[in-house]
Amino acid sequence: MSLSPYFAYFTAYRINVVTRFALAIFGGYACTALSISLMSLLLPVSKVDAVLFSVCLSVVIHCLIFIAVFATKSLRFLCGGLLLLATVQWLLILVLRG
Repeated sequence: MSLSPYFAYFTAYRINVVTRFALAIFGGYACTALSISLMSLLLPVSKVDAVLFSVCLSVVIHCLIFIAVFATKSLRFLCGGLLLLATVQWLLILVLRG
């Protein structure tokens, strides 16, 4: 009796879940940090209010990214999407700072 197909299926599934958790935690953190920086630059209020508002929204942003990571079927599409989102936000921050 061979356990090889059973073991291979559940090993691949576990690696997929661990990869998604890592992307949700670390990719979500990076995108949230960039979102906070971008919102504090774009909001038309005083700097203190802009930072406080964006920090309050950071919890919601990170939760939405965490949900999106597990709702997306393709892991390749997910990695590309997070990388694209982070790159666009980073470039906007560089443009706005001058």
